[in-house]
Amino acid sequence: MIVVFNFIAGALSLLGTFYRHSVIAAVLFLVVVQAAVLFWRRTQPIAVLLVVIVTMIVAFAIAPDREPSSPALAFAVYAVSVYGPGRARLVVVGAAIVMVVVAVALLLLNDFDTSRKLLPAGVVTLIAWVIGDYIRSRRTFFSELVARHQKEREQAAEEERLRIARELHDVVAHNVSAMAIQAGAARVSGSSSAEALESIEAGARATLAELNRLLGVLRKSPGAPLAPQPALDEAEALLKPAREAGLEATLKVTGEKRPLPSALELSAYRIIQEAITNVLKHANASRVEVVVEYQPDALLVTISDNGTGGNSTESTGHGLIGMHERVELFGGEMKTGSSSLGGFTVRAKLPLKS
Repeated sequence: MIVVFNFIAGALSLLGTFYRHSVIAAVLFLVVVQAAVLFWRRTQPIAVLLVVIVTMIVAFAIAPDREPSSPALAFAVYAVSVYGPGRARLVVVGAAIVMVVVAVALLLLNDFDTSRKLLPAGVVTLIAWVIGDYIRSRRTFFSELVARHQKEREQAAEEERLRIARELHDVVAHNVSAMAIQAGAARVSGSSSAEALESIEAGARATLAELNRLLGVLRKSPGAPLAPQPALDEAEALLKPAREAGLEATLKVTGEKRPLPSALELSAYRIIQEAITNVLKHANASRVEVVVEYQPDALLVTISDNGTGGNSTESTGHGLIGMHERVELFGGEMKTGSSSLGGFTVRAKLPLKS
């Protein structure tokens, strides 16, 4: 469209002129060249502008009384302003300003003829550059906006994947480990009591229920169960698998108990759950102790055992990594090491922001 428009505009500008046929043919040829090169204005804006300027100078030399400015100049300058590199853009706008200033100075010096020829070209160039600069700025703004939103979406998706991975690991590892230990204890004892089988069945059903809940959220199914997240009041239930495996498990709550943010309470619950799972899987312990301490500005959770299987250097598994991530979400700190019971201890401090 732009190529055709410039050709028509250039051809119409020759109507009513009284040039020789050779001059008209030469000027018409230059008009065709100006219009044709605009086809590459997006990919080669600087080269197109140079060709347009050269053809304008040649046309002015052939017919000095013609207006040196043309629509092709405006489109070429606009293309440089939108698609060209920074230095070329500055050179173009600088040249436009100089042309306007010189034309005004010549006008004040009563050189109307030269000023009349320079001023239109300078003004057209300057206006085209300003419009192009505005379009370029808007495109840059929108592209940055889209990129920022895309990055935020990717970050949100990554955080959600990590959250779901932690939930799956905490739930499945805890319940499956408890079932494995109960089954192993029944095998070693040489009898499969109804109580042990019922406990294994209950653990399996609880695991399936949690998996269905998480998978339902992933599918965004309208019928997905929206059960409340577990809280610290239910921490006593986490000790049941340890007790059924023959461990002496105790829970102690100290400090002034008060309502906690749901996300922080869930993290504390999952940390206790994962720590007990590690005791069952690795510690070879006979005793595990859980202490929940409500401090004035933080919640301190400590899980200790008297086993020999865990040590502070075993921090490469997904369990301890997940616990560290949960603590870091709240700007807290987590320490692992030897416990007062003679085994391994996990101590997580979750700050309570006012």
